[in-house]
Amino acid sequence: MSTRTRAVIMPGWAGRPVEEDQAGWPVIQRFEPVERNFQVGLTDLSHRPKAIVQGPSVKDMGNLKPGQALWTGHAFFACLKHDEGVIFDLTGPMNPTWPDTYHTDITEGWVLLGLFGPRSPEVMQRLVAIDIERPDYNEPFYLVTNTHGMVVRILNPKGAEPGFFLSCNSSQGQNLFNGCIRSGRHLGLKPVGFELFQTWFRNLTGH
Repeated sequence: MSTRTRAVIMPGWAGRPVEEDQAGWPVIQRFEPVERNFQVGLTDLSHRPKAIVQGPSVKDMGNLKPGQALWTGHAFFACLKHDEGVIFDLTGPMNPTWPDTYHTDITEGWVLLGLFGPRSPEVMQRLVAIDIERPDYNEPFYLVTNTHGMVVRILNPKGAEPGFFLSCNSSQGQNLFNGCIRSGRHLGLKPVGFELFQTWFRNLTGH
């Protein structure tokens, strides 16, 4: 099995990374010493499967309008336009068998970051110049914007505790990660491993 190289390099001040191989991906489970007192957690989720969905398979996901998103039980599906969407699989198999030719795997092509915690909306407000909360909107939503010359895709799951998923092309993943650090370190942002992300995520979805 080939080993992938992470598109994001962690700063030394995050602590000593403890890694686990998941289907060839070196996944940071935690940093030692473990820091649990943080206002914003930032986790690299790029190892999780991702796919672009086109054509009739988009309608199979539900009658969503562009910008709407839903939780399927193992993944978030976001509608980009009437015949195109994207899947962020967060709990399914690491090597999924996509159902048909209308699915294009982009796992290695896109970086995916999880940004969560009580002050995560403040970080997002400093990172992008658009409304990322929509307080009058109760369902998950998805939007595409630009920051510092990067195209950034943002999914707000609208959970009880604030959190966001951010994605961009892998070639710009380090820039996006660094932008999150610059926007949030003074607010208590801390790079954290997959274990602490999962704790937040279980509270969000019950999975």
